[in-house]
Amino acid sequence: MPESASMSPSVSPSVSPSRSPSASPSASPSASPSASPSPIAATEVTYTVRDRVRIGRKFLVHAAISFGGTANDLYPTGGVAVTKESLGFRSLINSLVILESNGTALMYEWDRDANTIRIFYPTQETGSSANRAGVEFTANTTAIGTTALEVKAIGW
Repeated sequence: MPESASMSPSVSPSVSPSRSPSASPSASPSASPSASPSPIAATEVTYTVRDRVRIGRKFLVHAAISFGGTANDLYPTGGVAVTKESLGFRSLINSLVILESNGTALMYEWDRDANTIRIFYPTQETGSSANRAGVEFTANTTAIGTTALEVKAIGW
């Protein structure tokens, strides 16, 4: 039942190269991970639990979820993973409602089956009527800017 959890991206890719002999001591092993974009991992999502109320056997949690912000943060396949333990739940999330976003005019949706937050561009209203559905970010290609979401979740 953590009040907030924040984890930085691991620098493990730089551990292997730094332990092996190198012909070029001036090459920085840490430059490679920061230079290559990668999808946002579940460990790179920050949770701040603002309120937690018990209702019968379940809990209602109000929390802030934030992620993205560097040029190397890419939208992962299927959306940004939500970690139930970081919201204070032991078993599952029954529902998650996104109350507000950071004013980017993007659409955010919780995917119950995958337990992810999916991000869509606003509805496109140009061209034919078939082109009016929102378009999801392209996995492993679209960079995610700094995102802060306020959510309410029910679970146990």
